[in-house]
Amino acid sequence: MRTLLAGIPAPHHALLYTRAERDQAVIFEPACAPLLRPVINAGALRPWYTPTGDHWLLALPPGYSQNHAISSVEDLVKRHPGLGQRLSAYADVSEPLWWELPPAAKPALAAPIPRILIGVGEHPAIAWDAGNAIPIAPIRILAPADHVLLALLAASAGRRRLQQATDTIVLPAPPTTIAGRLAELAAQAVAVAHEQHTLTREFARRLLADFGPPGSTLSVALQRWWELEFRELLAEVVRALRNPIPEPFQPFWAARHAEGRSRYYALASELAAIEAAIDELAQPLWQAQEQ
Repeated sequence: MRTLLAGIPAPHHALLYTRAERDQAVIFEPACAPLLRPVINAGALRPWYTPTGDHWLLALPPGYSQNHAISSVEDLVKRHPGLGQRLSAYADVSEPLWWELPPAAKPALAAPIPRILIGVGEHPAIAWDAGNAIPIAPIRILAPADHVLLALLAASAGRRRLQQATDTIVLPAPPTTIAGRLAELAAQAVAVAHEQHTLTREFARRLLADFGPPGSTLSVALQRWWELEFRELLAEVVRALRNPIPEPFQPFWAARHAEGRSRYYALASELAAIEAAIDELAQPLWQAQEQ
């Protein structure tokens, strides 16, 4: 039987930093870097591999203020000036110790890695996490974990069992040979999902760097560029970025877009095949456990 930990309770919004805010704080005061950790909410969780780094959390553990004689935001900013630009605006908040995480966050903060992050819904995302990101409830955590457990939970039968589980879950114990194959398949799925994310991110980053005015962001359609035909991409760049792709550069971008789309969907097919293979191996294990 394994315990399912809850992610941290929703933090005060002042503790959530963008990447730019985090970088600015760390440049001003490098010593505050360990206090700012990447954070994942249920909406950002993706199957197999979830990228981190766009959203950060000031993660002062319970008891931090007492240990460092901090009784106000002003005291905290004196100790860590890099946090001042964001937190000083909240000096009048009357809630005590709102700048540190509550005791209920301790299990999630202390969860060892690697671990598995579990989303919500009828088909929850099941993701491998080997970093130091902090998951926010209702994400659940299974830790420590390995790729065998990842495969078992990501299988269709495992997802169904997770919907019924609350604080604990009983997992099948596969024979050594099957366990090895499940671990191999799960590791492949994580690698494929990671490559797919890198592909989509790099195309989007290049698009924004080449055609986005300073301070601009990509529209949802451009973030999902692989779903667009090239003529649709051209129109969306004009609409969203107000800066058309010049005709001399369109052949280059057409080829890049076609190559990227082809690779994206090839990876999607590869991932689907891996998931089917995991289901084929895991389904009998879950069924045997139910008997």
